Amino acid sequence: MAMDLGPRLRAVAQLALPCETLADIGTDHAYLPLFALEEGMVRRAIATDVREGPLSRARAHLAARGLLPRVSLRLGDGLEPLQVGEADVIVSAGLGGRAQADMVARREEVARSARRLVFQPMGGGHVLRQTLYRLGFHLAAEVAVCEADKPYEIVAAEYRGGPDPAYRTALPALCDRGLGPDEAWEALWMVGPLLCQTNDPCLRRRIEGETRRTERAMARVERAEDPTSHAAKMEVLARQQKIWTALLGMWEEDGA
Repeated sequence: MAMDLGPRLRAVAQLALPCETLADIGTDHAYLPLFALEEGMVRRAIATDVREGPLSRARAHLAARGLLPRVSLRLGDGLEPLQVGEADVIVSAGLGGRAQADMVARREEVARSARRLVFQPMGGGHVLRQTLYRLGFHLAAEVAVCEADKPYEIVAAEYRGGPDPAYRTALPALCDRGLGPDEAWEALWMVGPLLCQTNDPCLRRRIEGETRRTERAMARVERAEDPTSHAAKMEVLARQQKIWTALLGMWEEDGA
């Protein structure tokens, strides 16, 4: 029976495959390489993890399906186990965005040598996007997907050098909603310049959740015994709320 990926990894696969050699960073059970090989969408795969336990599980799964000879299992952190030009697509799904940003910055030459990078960050997507922008990687696609009632984002990037024009293209619509330039850039780091121009239901669920969390945080600050001591915190929360409101308002104008 073919490997059945959940919505999250299926969306990652759609942005990563087909390719010649897939590198799956933080592979855990090696579900993605296994799926890609069984579907004939890669010739070979590299599966890495920072711990031996996940690699042992991956080895067992691959061996059980007769695919172990086509996968190189490697112990190591981030992109350290990879050589320049070894994989044409590199995937990292399920790690924090800060860790993903750090792995690209530390082994920039390896990241640049791949045709495409695909990330599914568990939080910290704004840090990942800022790092990709700074290093000259352009966003090729952004997807929002819900799994078990939880929204996720997937980001595909390719090295092209220079500023990513997707950000400049997306800025005017946010500024038209009352955001200043700095606030609009902050919105793009958090949501993504490609995603923010869609009314994707999973992204909308995430923004609505963030809006509710920000409202609750503001209420807690207002109930504090000495609210004046929390003025700086309230200013940050009000700025965030302004961004979420602008995004939702833009979609409502589109007939959502």
